[in-house]
Amino acid sequence: MHGRETSLSFWIILTLILLVGAGALVPASAESETLPIAPPNGIFVSSGPRISDKVLSAPFVHGNLIRVGWDDIEPAIERYDFSAIDALINQANRHNKKVTLSVLNGPRAPAWIYDAGAKPFSYEFKTRYSERGNRQERIPLPWDTIYLKHWRALIAALGERYQDESAIALVHITHSSKNGFEMQLPEQRVNGRRENVSSGPWHDAGYTVEKHINALHSIIDAYVSAFPVTPLDIEIHPVLDSYEPADAVLEYGLQQAGKRFGLFSAWWSGKSQRWNAPLYPFLEKACDTSFCTLQLIGNQTRQPERLLKGSVNATIEAGMALGAKYFEIWDVDVRNRELEASLTTIADQLVKPQVVSSEQGK
Repeated sequence: MHGRETSLSFWIILTLILLVGAGALVPASAESETLPIAPPNGIFVSSGPRISDKVLSAPFVHGNLIRVGWDDIEPAIERYDFSAIDALINQANRHNKKVTLSVLNGPRAPAWIYDAGAKPFSYEFKTRYSERGNRQERIPLPWDTIYLKHWRALIAALGERYQDESAIALVHITHSSKNGFEMQLPEQRVNGRRENVSSGPWHDAGYTVEKHINALHSIIDAYVSAFPVTPLDIEIHPVLDSYEPADAVLEYGLQQAGKRFGLFSAWWSGKSQRWNAPLYPFLEKACDTSFCTLQLIGNQTRQPERLLKGSVNATIEAGMALGAKYFEIWDVDVRNRELEASLTTIADQLVKPQVVSSEQGK
């Protein structure tokens, strides 16, 4: 009897060893870490809250940038309305296209966030290129704990709904900033000079680089948790004349999400200037280590002076030389028939298959 029990135990142990070797007992989470992740690539359309079927169906367009306001999708605390996002994803699926998901923060933070106790920073939004320019705005202090609590809750709700949505090629990490999409904070000139961390309204509001970076890190953590396999990026800008936050988010994002974390430039003109030149090394590192994504600062059809050589093609080619394979261009250029042939050629180059392992994505 004892011999039979020993023999049975031997075969049970052997069977378990073979099953483990075959991967049968590997947890699903560990298995997902080795799945291939395609870095975002192609030409995406930046068109505002809606996009026409004609623009989205253009053969050289790979997808659409979704930009919806926090105030639209959470009109009351934890009362979510994702219908606008759902409609844009459904539209993309009908055309067999992808989407990039972004939720505008900053001036699009809902009014109830301040009623809940979040501290605001008020300023005049100045720009000649936006319909929201030259008006009084307010944003939550980026390190405010009440704001961060509710923003992270929304990120978690987005992940619960969309983490498995195959149409989403990329998620832009957003936070409280001048326009709620990019990194920079609203600035004023102090004694004729650009505001910095040592003087001016932000200094008076309690700003420190450390507090800002810690807040950005906590938001990156929330996105990494909410979207465990989706590529993520964050826009970089100088902040109060400092490049430290841009450097910090790159290092932290790569540490937390590996190769599925990249950097995003929403100011790409192809022209190296005094204010943006210090950002180039960060973009180059992201391009080499994981990926970088670029949004053109303007369009050729109506604003050629904002682009390298006045050309959308030259501007994209300069980004490709940097290592970028993902570009957001404006719908007015998509509708420009004169650009169709050259954009088709560029799009074909951008979407050549490229896959990286997500093994380092945790």
